[in-house]
Amino acid sequence: MDLSTSARGGRASRKGPGRGWYALAVLPAICGFAVMGAVVFTQLAKLDDGLEQIVVPGARELELEPGQRTVFLEYQSVVDGRAYRVDQVSGLNVRVEAADGTPVTVTAPMGSSTYSLGGRQGKAINRFSIDRAGTYRVSADYEGQVGPQTVIAVGQGFMASLFITILSALGAAFLGLVLSAVTVAGVYLVRRRARAA
Repeated sequence: MDLSTSARGGRASRKGPGRGWYALAVLPAICGFAVMGAVVFTQLAKLDDGLEQIVVPGARELELEPGQRTVFLEYQSVVDGRAYRVDQVSGLNVRVEAADGTPVTVTAPMGSSTYSLGGRQGKAINRFSIDRAGTYRVSADYEGQVGPQTVIAVGQGFMASLFITILSALGAAFLGLVLSAVTVAGVYLVRRRARAA
């Protein structure tokens, strides 16, 4: 029996995982970024559907459920294939009425909210709340003054949904990076201990 060969074989068996494990360690990061991309592309498209667009000056009747709504001015928007873009809008007055003509109180937004997605950019300009489900007429004009044609969008919980979507996407990417980092560190420590043995 060749003792030197046996000793070399014993040392080789104690080297631990090969360097190929480092390549496998990046898989969680790749998966994390893949999930992030899937969340962004699938969920952002659904968020668009939650905003009811109205070309103004003009009006539109909307079927609304009880709750609070936010009115956004889309200073860059697309409606029915037509692009709208304005740099500044002043004097735009938004009104909301129930089917029987009862006015709904429209107030300023609680904070500054903006979004940019799918070629649309908007900012919150008003909010209103309704108590009963039904048909409501939402209109906006410049009260006899001349102003640019633009687009407003009415949504419920839009900014919260957008925040959750972005947070989920970033969380998936971050988790993937953390798992990859932990795996790399684990492989390194195991290999180091095996070499030291």
